[in-house]
Amino acid sequence: MEIYIRYFGQLEELTAKKEEVINQEFKTLEELKNHLVRTYPELEKIHFKMAQDNRIEVESSEIIGSVIDLLPPFSGG
Repeated sequence: MEIYIRYFGQLEELTAKKEEVINQEFKTLEELKNHLVRTYPELEKIHFKMAQDNRIEVESSEIIGSVIDLLPPFSGG
């Protein structure tokens, strides 16, 4: 399965990537997140949200989309 990952804000800075394609099977967003944290250990220090096809999802969500966004913490105002 080809998954297109987009990094935003400080997550882009931590990974030194704006986007990447991963060709690997992941059943849930949590499995993908664990893979990304192993690849980019600095991600473990940041509480970030994951969105799938433009919808924020919980980590236990099954991966059904092909575009995953990693979103940094938001500050309200």
